[in-house]
Amino acid sequence: MVAGSGGLGTGRLPGAQEFRDAMRRWTTGVAVVTTEGPRGPHGMTVNSLLSVSLDPPTLLISLKRGSRTLAAVERTGGFTVNVLADAQRPLADRFTGRREPGEEEFAGLRPRPSADGAGPELEGSLAVLTCRTAEHVEVADHTLVIAEVTRVRLPDGPGPGTGPGGPLLYADRRYRSLPGEEAPPER
Repeated sequence: MVAGSGGLGTGRLPGAQEFRDAMRRWTTGVAVVTTEGPRGPHGMTVNSLLSVSLDPPTLLISLKRGSRTLAAVERTGGFTVNVLADAQRPLADRFTGRREPGEEEFAGLRPRPSADGAGPELEGSLAVLTCRTAEHVEVADHTLVIAEVTRVRLPDGPGPGTGPGGPLLYADRRYRSLPGEEAPPER
């Protein structure tokens, strides 16, 4: 069925605030998408990340049109997804733009260069996925970037859900931890 067909959608559309309030109730993981820009590496915190296919491995990210990250991804044709651990809350904030005035995104970090130049890998990430852009789809004020995963790196050690190394979550405008996980204090 095509969206908007039949008797659906004949009433009033929800307003932006109403939709935002509904989506606040959706819990997601948190990742930092990194890429190489004309003036060096660039990164952005995202929670709009979706596994699309296992064969071939494909994912989707949603980036705001006009953003520096989207421009860099379009220019380079690739990016790296760094799936954040709960202990990486400060990194999530840093890549949302919440940093000291004049502080560079990667200041004080020791990112590992991507094998194919897609984007830096952030130390301590639960998983790192190197991606090659396959398709861009414009929807409203965002662009859906569909990408083939060309490489996966899983760090050694315990996986998610085994203590403070569990995944960083986001819901109701706050970072969250899995139940039973130790949560660092909010800033």
